[in-house]
Amino acid sequence: MSSRPGVPAAGTSKLSRRGLLLGAAGAAAAGLSACATGGGTPQSQARSAPGFPVTIANKYGRSTIETAPQRIVTLGITDHDVALPLGVVPEGLYQWGPWSSGVGPWVEQMLRGKRPKLFGSDYTAESVVALAPQAITAVQSALTSEMYNRLGKFAPVVAQPPNSIDYGVAWRQQAETIGKALGKPEETAKLIADTQGKIERTRRENPVFEGRTHVTVRTDSKGTYAAYTAQDARTHLLEQLGLRLSPSIRELGNGEEFNVKVSKENVGMLDADVVLVTTAKPTDVQAVRNDPLLNNLPAAKRGGLVLLDDYDLTMALGSSTVSSIPFVLDRIAPMLAKALS
Repeated sequence: MSSRPGVPAAGTSKLSRRGLLLGAAGAAAAGLSACATGGGTPQSQARSAPGFPVTIANKYGRSTIETAPQRIVTLGITDHDVALPLGVVPEGLYQWGPWSSGVGPWVEQMLRGKRPKLFGSDYTAESVVALAPQAITAVQSALTSEMYNRLGKFAPVVAQPPNSIDYGVAWRQQAETIGKALGKPEETAKLIADTQGKIERTRRENPVFEGRTHVTVRTDSKGTYAAYTAQDARTHLLEQLGLRLSPSIRELGNGEEFNVKVSKENVGMLDADVVLVTTAKPTDVQAVRNDPLLNNLPAAKRGGLVLLDDYDLTMALGSSTVSSIPFVLDRIAPMLAKALS
């Protein structure tokens, strides 16, 4: 299966090749044995809340969180997009985007001036445990069973839901799962309702979207093309707006891939009523703007080619979380409407 677009191929949360030496693991166990109960706070004194303990199933088993966690680490690439609007600033988070804060502008103010530790694809169990989390979320991730078991010795791990594909958890399920782990189901339900309401209003306000075909393409200055499939979050969001994925792309892939490569010879497969073009890097925009193959598509000739030259918007669309979706819709809906009118 292809890795999540924008995530390095190595970003499957595997343990570093150095591993956890027995001595280091023993030291961590001795010094951080109370992580699951609040960084040294005895279980009997840990803060409790209605709804706890809570048990959450995942693809590797079940994890039980005994009390409302005050210290969390989010290892899912966009899990912080759920925690932050719920008022929980992670001690550490996976840095997916290019921002120095580790989070997109749609939630940056919710950090409240704090600077969580940022993890990359080479993070180790040691570095996570050192933050003494009371719970770890890895919902939108490719967390391995090995890492799940190692981290689970120190704190409950909310890993990928059962039967989900890595990096392929729908935004509602991601929000519900993390909200449950944090003991904030009512606040989460409101977040979900607000985002769903925004989607529905955008669809009603833009009847021109209904039934029209779309393709979202990722390309770069080298002329490499990949089309996002029916499994991708971008496609899911656009289809909630009434658009439908072009049949030429829907037929591609094996049901688990987020995107499929399209050769230059077959670039015509990318045509649709509206073609959204995203870039691998912000510096690719100018080259892509002048791409002769894309500009020769029928969609381009009739004004239906939309190049996203705002990288914040590109990343927000790729995230498609309960927090980033409203940010996306405010910006992308007028572009789509103009291209389809």
